[in-house]
Amino acid sequence: MKDNTQADKYKDRARGCMVGGAVGDALGYAIEFDSWQEIERKYGPSGITRYQLDRWGVARISDDTQMSLFTAAGILLGMTRGYMRGIMARIDTYCHWTYLDWLHTQQWTARKEDERVDSWLMDIPQLYSCRAPGHTCLTALMALEKDQTPVNDSCGCGGVMRTAPLAILDFLHSYASGDILFCDMCAAEAARLTHKHPLGFISSALFNHILTRILGGYADGEDRQDLLASLIQKAAEEIGSIQSAPDDNKTYKELWPNHIATQQDIIKKAIDLAGGDTPDHTAIESIGGGWTGHEALAIAVYSAVKHCASFEDAIISSVNHSGDSDSTGAVCGNIIGCLLGRSAIPAHFTKNLELLDIIEEIATDLYTGCIISEYDPIDTPAKKRWAQKYCHHRYPHTR
Repeated sequence: MKDNTQADKYKDRARGCMVGGAVGDALGYAIEFDSWQEIERKYGPSGITRYQLDRWGVARISDDTQMSLFTAAGILLGMTRGYMRGIMARIDTYCHWTYLDWLHTQQWTARKEDERVDSWLMDIPQLYSCRAPGHTCLTALMALEKDQTPVNDSCGCGGVMRTAPLAILDFLHSYASGDILFCDMCAAEAARLTHKHPLGFISSALFNHILTRILGGYADGEDRQDLLASLIQKAAEEIGSIQSAPDDNKTYKELWPNHIATQQDIIKKAIDLAGGDTPDHTAIESIGGGWTGHEALAIAVYSAVKHCASFEDAIISSVNHSGDSDSTGAVCGNIIGCLLGRSAIPAHFTKNLELLDIIEEIATDLYTGCIISEYDPIDTPAKKRWAQKYCHHRYPHTR
């Protein structure tokens, strides 16, 4: 980071990405299973535009934000291992352990008290709430917990909706020496832990590519809509060149040419629709319901490109349709929050947002990166706090 102005911009975008995803998730969670006709009947012709608060006045997040937080905790655990031991596995592999932590919050699986607890998020009581967790995620993780390989052909959006933190850490801390295609592959593999159909993880690779380019400032300027559309279109064209490490380093285009074409086609359709005047809910429903990874990303792209100057307009657009509203809202929130920054998110979207302090804390950790190493004493409160949160432990942490 070359200067304070640039550093402040990166921090604002990192926080905007994480908080924005939670905002879209919370707004869409109330209408996740409603048709557009039901949404319009309940909330009027503009659809839902403000949170539906629970009886305690809280805008609840769903499993989308929960899993995004556990993704962040996993990759920060991996980064810290590298700093403390001088060796680490590929960054996405650490999500395996923190996703099992998340599974325990949802299922109270039969783990013993002395079994590993890697994530400080296990100390957050609110994260033990079940918020419509995806069947594919649950069953795949239950298999992993038994040291079995998950078997499914799911292209659901449960992969793409949780992988945004990888782009933040990878870009800001030059993971893999800034090799964006390798980082895209890591994001895909984080999704592939649970979703085995190529369209369930190719979308995560493309999502990572888009966020990385936005973080780098490639969508700044007066013609932001054209710049953002061009950035996303170029990203879609480049994902076929990703080399898949688990598949003998063959390229995605060699491995899954038809699925790459499907992802590229639906992104082009979304961008074309964003340049027209079709009503948002009609345009979105012509893309799909967002239940699959490629559709969820395309809907998010549509809303972010069409409403790229307004966080609020983009988020409202992305959730008001007959489909997976919290996931399309979460992915759009990641994109538009990354583009415009935390400072562009209206206060009414953060005032009652569940776990805002935790979301912002982990976003700041992603921005800051590991602050301890094997060569320095852990001799300040900040260093001790980091060690408590992200070093490998076999006992519950205390906050």
